[in-house]
Amino acid sequence: MIHGFSGATRLARQMKNILSEEKYFLPALFSAALALRLAYVLRSGQQNLSPDAYVWMETAWSIASGNGFGGSWRPPGFAFFLAGIFSLTGKSVLAVQLTQCLLGSFTVVFTAVTAKRIFGRATGLLSGALVCFYPYLLAYTRDPISETFLTFMLSAAILRIVIAAQRPSARNYAFAGVLMGLTGLTKSTTLPFFLLACGWLWWQTGKFRSGLIAGLFVLLSIAPWTFRNSIFYGGSYVMPVSTPWQSFYGASCDEALWQETAGAFDRPMDSKMTEPAIPKDWEQLRSLPVPERDRLCREKALAWIKANPDKFYYLLHRRFMHFWRLYPMMAYKWQKYAAMATSGLYIPLAAVGFFLSYRRFKDTSLFAALFASYTLVHIFFVTTLRYRVPLDPYLIILAASAIVAGIERLKPANGH
Repeated sequence: MIHGFSGATRLARQMKNILSEEKYFLPALFSAALALRLAYVLRSGQQNLSPDAYVWMETAWSIASGNGFGGSWRPPGFAFFLAGIFSLTGKSVLAVQLTQCLLGSFTVVFTAVTAKRIFGRATGLLSGALVCFYPYLLAYTRDPISETFLTFMLSAAILRIVIAAQRPSARNYAFAGVLMGLTGLTKSTTLPFFLLACGWLWWQTGKFRSGLIAGLFVLLSIAPWTFRNSIFYGGSYVMPVSTPWQSFYGASCDEALWQETAGAFDRPMDSKMTEPAIPKDWEQLRSLPVPERDRLCREKALAWIKANPDKFYYLLHRRFMHFWRLYPMMAYKWQKYAAMATSGLYIPLAAVGFFLSYRRFKDTSLFAALFASYTLVHIFFVTTLRYRVPLDPYLIILAASAIVAGIERLKPANGH
């Protein structure tokens, strides 16, 4: 019995040593993340998709069928990603889900490597393990909406930014800039962060050209789409990536107050629940050409803000609180419990980790810039918790750093 126990102990120790080496751990982490996501996708099926999923797939199928992107107000990145899959497999939801399983698994690995480069090996290993099982990232794998793709692109871009800071070279700056630009084409709300990231590179390297080269390649990556939009709208209208004005109007009106004052529900949001939050002239505005629609929506939104500054500031406050809630307001109870058991712990721990790493502020300021810019942009629009999901891997990194710091402080001194 004793020999059997000691043998099991040695085997466990050997497994621990193997998995703690990155050349074994990262492939094992990727395999575990992929297996988990495949099991979830195959078990949950292709039904009951988000309403947004059908809009994305409609645009993507138009591209894959040769009818083009058209005048959609959405950014092009995810639509063209879906179109690439559809052109190979037909309009297959399963093909999208399987591809997103791969992207989600790479996101786990990219997060682990980023954490290791900033905080060290222990935080990198723990961050990867926590992100692997994070419910939000897992849940969106099955849905053909942009969150999984955007989180993957953002994780790749941030990893390359960190590498460019630690290994300064024109090639690394350019590579980081291209990934930033492509991520901006996936969701334009990331662009303010990437502007700050270029400044961060300058600060890290002490070389102005690092931020300049990265910034130039961001612009070069976006320029073809901007040029396309200029041609599509007859040269009279410039839209660099996507247009925010109708969304801004929908978030700056009396109806928008309902969204932030309706309270909590023990079921997910559906179309009937959102009807009170939609302006009366919404469909009429949607039918207008984009240049005219943008002009009217901008005028309506700014006029409402000028007439109702107190309501506007109230909405900004409520959206800030909504964006950083520990659990969703409209979800089943079990989903709220799952959120509280994960993000409900990670967000407070991330705050602790950020303060404990004050000596690393030059490095962690990249995450601070991400959180601040992303929050500031989103509070001007209708906010849901899923818009925060691309930030969650970096909250988990900071949370993991707090856990590792706590373990290190609890270790007895001098090996006792």
